[in-house]
Amino acid sequence: MAGDRTPNDPDAPASDRRDEIIVVGKSYGQEVGKTITPLKDIPNTITIIDRAQIEAQNLQNLEDAMSATNGITVTGVGSEDPSFMSRGFAINNYSVDGVSTLAFNFPSVVPDLFFYDRLEVLRGPAGLFSGSGNPAGSINLVRKRPLDTFKAQAVAGYGSYNNVRGELDVSAPLGRGIAVRGGAMVQDQDQFFDVAHRFRLAGFGVLSAELGPNTTLTVGGNYDRYQPAIQSGLPGYAGGADGSEGRLLDVDRSTYLGADWNRFRSDSWTAFADLSHRISDRWMLRASGLYSDVERIDVYSYIGSQAITTPANTSGTPNNGLTNHIAYRGDSFAKTTAFDFNGIGSFPLFGRDQTLILGADYQAQDYDSYYTRLSNYARINVFDPVSPAEPPLNPYGPSPLYPVQGSNANCVGLTIATATCVAQVYGGTSTQVEQYGLYGQLRLSPIEGVTITGGGRLTWWESSNQVLLPRLGSRTSQGIEGRFTPYAGIVWDVTDNLNFYASYADSFSPQAPPSGRSKPDGSDVLPLLGKQFEGGAKLSVMSDRLLLSLAAYQIEQTNRLFNDPDDATVYLQIGKVRARGVEAEIAGEVLPGWRLNGGYTYTKTKYLEDANTAFEGIPLTPITPAHMVKLFTNYAPVGGKLGGVSVGGGVTWFDATYGGAPSYINPANNQRVLSTIVRQGSYAVVDLRAGYKLNKNVSLAVNVNNLLDRTYYARIAAAGRGNYYGSPRTVFATLRFAIP
Repeated sequence: MAGDRTPNDPDAPASDRRDEIIVVGKSYGQEVGKTITPLKDIPNTITIIDRAQIEAQNLQNLEDAMSATNGITVTGVGSEDPSFMSRGFAINNYSVDGVSTLAFNFPSVVPDLFFYDRLEVLRGPAGLFSGSGNPAGSINLVRKRPLDTFKAQAVAGYGSYNNVRGELDVSAPLGRGIAVRGGAMVQDQDQFFDVAHRFRLAGFGVLSAELGPNTTLTVGGNYDRYQPAIQSGLPGYAGGADGSEGRLLDVDRSTYLGADWNRFRSDSWTAFADLSHRISDRWMLRASGLYSDVERIDVYSYIGSQAITTPANTSGTPNNGLTNHIAYRGDSFAKTTAFDFNGIGSFPLFGRDQTLILGADYQAQDYDSYYTRLSNYARINVFDPVSPAEPPLNPYGPSPLYPVQGSNANCVGLTIATATCVAQVYGGTSTQVEQYGLYGQLRLSPIEGVTITGGGRLTWWESSNQVLLPRLGSRTSQGIEGRFTPYAGIVWDVTDNLNFYASYADSFSPQAPPSGRSKPDGSDVLPLLGKQFEGGAKLSVMSDRLLLSLAAYQIEQTNRLFNDPDDATVYLQIGKVRARGVEAEIAGEVLPGWRLNGGYTYTKTKYLEDANTAFEGIPLTPITPAHMVKLFTNYAPVGGKLGGVSVGGGVTWFDATYGGAPSYINPANNQRVLSTIVRQGSYAVVDLRAGYKLNKNVSLAVNVNNLLDRTYYARIAAAGRGNYYGSPRTVFATLRFAIP
């Protein structure tokens, strides 16, 4: 029965869950934000992944959620450090409860969704409220917060590859105006490729207190320990001596080319505080702070970026799949802080309420990194991999020469590396990044049915670096002073349910000049500049329970860096690229109990200007499919004989993609460089789920991902490495117990 369901139950119709999710000012958040603005009235494309969808699709971490988000492509050479591509660019703007932060930059790890109530993905430049960043978009994670009434939920799950997960989440009022919420989770799992394993242990606590009738303080923190294996993916075949392209491997999906001792451990501590004060019925002030401390130790061995060559595709000596291994250890320590102070309010003008946001924010990261690398210490056969033994790795000082495994070399007393005695390199760096800014946004409705949004931001950004090892170096820095980032949008309400909109947004991204090079005129390096024009329509139907949206956009980015091929002391800033696309999305309840989320995207990227004219006209990010479909649906009948039953499923379809570089003739020696292009054809992956509420407190669900067991590459990079198979068919069963 509907009345037996708990808030945010994935099997509950929208009318039985918490209030409609609304986009609120800069945070897009309901409980923690600024202006109450319906999602339909925002002149940009935003996707909400709420707790009901997270639980229905069994989305356990941010990578899972972004894989399910319309318009997003997941890529990356490192198995545990994915990039999320939107509109042809990588997203590097993150916020928590609307507070922009650098806490998700390396060495952070992909966060588990246990801490969060939902996530909100803005596609397109986010410079107005985030400062520097790519024109890709931003991800805002909204924390779980104390509820008004007591609620407890325990979750136990088990699935393929010995995947065990347990959760406990309790919220309780302690008195008038005071409530707490806390929880803990643990997950232990194997992975579908050989020897790989993951372990995660996490917990959080939040306290909310009303300090007065108009003032609320929320404080909390969380801890996350993450211990996975790590690898760099599979190589592919190099292209042919005739200029033909390379190709992906056809090997078992369990093939693992790391070492059986590959590992890393990350310990992350986070604390936050949020103070809000309502000055009047129209005006509110909010101050928020966030601090995180991450310690991450990476120890692993990986293949070099070496494609497979055979007698058929090279005129040189083929490697036939025998490739070098590199051992690495990296010790990374990062502390990040973020503050945001803003005022939000409304005032009467033109006979209607107008809205104003004014604020200031600060972001900083202090990051020390120590590393050691031992190259070519072992060899591995791609087609019959045998793990190399773990060598000693010291990132803090020199190490003796190491004998190449299998060579039986004696390196004792040697000081100069040879073919069979290899040397470790080591080093350490200290990096500090600071960014602060002033921002403002005005939502003005001069006439009924028309809303004009205008805003801007001034940003100050500085980064400094210092070499710590092997010898202490001087600190160098670069900065950007008072960079202005504008934003403008207009929404026309054709009817109460239908509107058309258009918007313009800017972005900038600092970049460091290539080492040992300067610009021909001696001027400083300029940031990457992005600008986006977006237009579209949004239609709200089914009593505002279902939102349909359609958008078209164009992004241009300029000031891209290139090394001058004719002068080793010079770099150029002449690069210009463009991304164009169309995005259609559906989100909400089609009929009572029937939810549908997802959409279709078309993306086309292109190099417009490049130092190498051969690149002009080719795609900027060919790993982003031109056509993409992601849809998920879940049906939970309201009452009747089928009350308590739910069924659902999803489909992801990607058009063909490729990665790598084409073959060309090296002008230095007139020799052909083999193509590193590898291609993944179009593919579709189908998922299913079913659930049943045994009673008002207990429910059972089963998710089957990749139902048809489709073999495909979920990530591709190039023929050297970075290519990853998608997961085979997996089954995961979840038992939930909730009070009340």
